[in-house]
Amino acid sequence: MNNQPLVSVVIPVYNAEKYLAETVKSVLNQSYKNFEVIIVDDSSTDGTAAVTEALSKTSKEIKYYKIEHSGRPAVPRNYGVKKASGEFIAFLDADDVWTKSKLNDQIKFLLKYPNLIFVYSVSVTFGDVNIFSPYYEVLPLMHKAATTREELIAKGNPVTCSTVLLKKDFFNSAGGYDEDPGLKAVEDYDLWLRLSTLGPFGFIPKIHAYYRVHKTQSSSGWQTKQKRLEYLSQKRSIKLPEYKFYRNKGIIIRLARNLIHFSTYLWIKIFSYLG
Repeated sequence: MNNQPLVSVVIPVYNAEKYLAETVKSVLNQSYKNFEVIIVDDSSTDGTAAVTEALSKTSKEIKYYKIEHSGRPAVPRNYGVKKASGEFIAFLDADDVWTKSKLNDQIKFLLKYPNLIFVYSVSVTFGDVNIFSPYYEVLPLMHKAATTREELIAKGNPVTCSTVLLKKDFFNSAGGYDEDPGLKAVEDYDLWLRLSTLGPFGFIPKIHAYYRVHKTQSSSGWQTKQKRLEYLSQKRSIKLPEYKFYRNKGIIIRLARNLIHFSTYLWIKIFSYLG
């Protein structure tokens, strides 16, 4: 482990006692072992603190911090990076989970291509979702994957936060997450856009994260997301593409859309098996 760079895994959490243990265990079960887990509690009102205390007894790598409630993931993420000791930063939402090889694959990738600013991978929805659901999704579809600033602007945001790995120095150079409340729900996209001004980034066509869909999660409507995207576009003076609402266009269009996503899922699984 002395030859392996330390990865700081930042997990912002708010009222996620039901899922946090599974999320953290997906980190502890990584094949890559040189990491620390930084849980930043945005003043949860449920049993999150008790869950974290129980988890911390099982692993010395877990560190827990509680901050004043902000209501914005950008704030605990920035706080977590400030507390991080690692050369690399990985973000993981408190209800998502990683595949076992996530960190190992991505560390190897960035060490092989040190000119890249960050790397991301594929995520798949799970939980209260199935192939017929409007929220079934494989992100990104292969034609939507981006590795340059120009592609990131033209194609929209293909990057799931829980799949990203980057150097802490690059995160700081980009200014970290913008805590502007007007960017809530698009603060990730804003960060990727600012990081892309530093250079190209990488994509691994492999499933490394599962994005949980559940009834209690905070999620904005599509109209709200579109308004926030327009706000981001104006704030950064960038012409960004509109969100496409195919999942809300009726059952036939939704099934056609979901079939494309499921086909992508199968293709990636076969590619990973053969590779």
